[in-house]
Amino acid sequence: MIKTILFCSAILLTTTNVHAVPKAATKADYDNVLQSYVDKDGPGVAAIVSQHGKVLYKGARGMANIEHNIPLETDSIFRLGSITKQFTGAAIMMLHEQGKLSIKDDIHKYVPDFPTEGQVITIEHLLTHTSGLANYTEDEHVWNKLIPTATTLDEMLIEFAKHPMPLKTGEAMRYSNTGYVLLGKIIEVASKQSYADYIEQHIFAKLGMKNSMFGGTQLIANRASGYSLADGEIVNASPINMMWPHAAGSLLSTVDDLNIWYSALKSGKLISKAGYQQMITPFTLNDNTSSDYGYGLGFYKVNKYNAIGHGGGIHGFVTNAFYLPEKDLYVAVLSNTDAGSPGDIALLLAAKAVNIDVPEFKEIKLSKKSAKHLLGSYAVSNDSKRVIGYEDGKFFSQRDGGHKWLIKPMSNNSFFYDASLSYFTIDKNDKGEQVMNFYSGLATTPSVAIKTK
Repeated sequence: MIKTILFCSAILLTTTNVHAVPKAATKADYDNVLQSYVDKDGPGVAAIVSQHGKVLYKGARGMANIEHNIPLETDSIFRLGSITKQFTGAAIMMLHEQGKLSIKDDIHKYVPDFPTEGQVITIEHLLTHTSGLANYTEDEHVWNKLIPTATTLDEMLIEFAKHPMPLKTGEAMRYSNTGYVLLGKIIEVASKQSYADYIEQHIFAKLGMKNSMFGGTQLIANRASGYSLADGEIVNASPINMMWPHAAGSLLSTVDDLNIWYSALKSGKLISKAGYQQMITPFTLNDNTSSDYGYGLGFYKVNKYNAIGHGGGIHGFVTNAFYLPEKDLYVAVLSNTDAGSPGDIALLLAAKAVNIDVPEFKEIKLSKKSAKHLLGSYAVSNDSKRVIGYEDGKFFSQRDGGHKWLIKPMSNNSFFYDASLSYFTIDKNDKGEQVMNFYSGLATTPSVAIKTK
């Protein structure tokens, strides 16, 4: 069971030497992060942190199989979910550099019968989620009825062809698993191999990733079982036929293999360094603005640092991995429950590695009377609000009439979200207005909301 976070920040060292080098994190420091999130008797995580080619930390906590009392190990094998997409992106770039395709090719060169409503969709549009195609995992019939059933790639594409395009090509970045399954088909046509064979032979075997594979019905030693939460109880994850995620999410791996993978990708062992730079370049949209996504990799901030990475979510598993170029730091966290928090764990492991200060999420006593002036509605935007309230002896936060999230006071004017790195402070600005400064993850810049009533 995922525990409530009571994560304590590192204490700033007070010293007369202003140039003192921050203390390096110990194994115990990293272990404490895992222990803060994971019950040793429930589903858990495996994690790795590496820098400058050296593994700083590798650990696991929780159970690989609860029924048989088998603990997770650092070599446990997990479903990756959408971390798969960066492998698909690299495979496309490999074929591009070999002259077997061009990322500027119209996809009809490889899938001539797939409907594009008269628009020209290139391979690059698929890679960058700018094709305008629908996302098949948003189709309830596919998600609820078809996902567990046996299928073929061509049968899947026939099903996906039924979905109308919600956007014009190149108009916006709109996440599309459909687009990545199409990339899997394009890889098969261009390489004359199945997607699984291509990835396993030209990436996994070449790099020595011995514990990575395309998911299927095969028996896999050290594979972690996947779990979900239903009414607060741990249950086995719902079944899924792994053909359905295909090139969008069907790979399995370990934290060690992912570390091997990203080191090879950025250093030019699979594609040229120029090709890697192309993969991590934001795509330019029709209006000349840039997206925050490249070829199977997204771009965001981890505190003050630029990050390149991706998360994944698939039946029974949630995953997260990112790279900080400025620190040459790679972090990967794999969880065998789709109720896990690998993203937060990865952020906190990175914070330990590069000495990022983290707030002390420690609950204090605060009465409704003392916090009365903080309660009310805050305008996040013109059409969105966040309500801070008090109910049944507890504080809550509610966005636009949605779920009421438990929040806990950590000072007289600040609250943190239970089991999360999100928190906010409430102060008055120069105009006397009450302002909520909301921080998500390890962000240094808050989103601001003004109290309206």
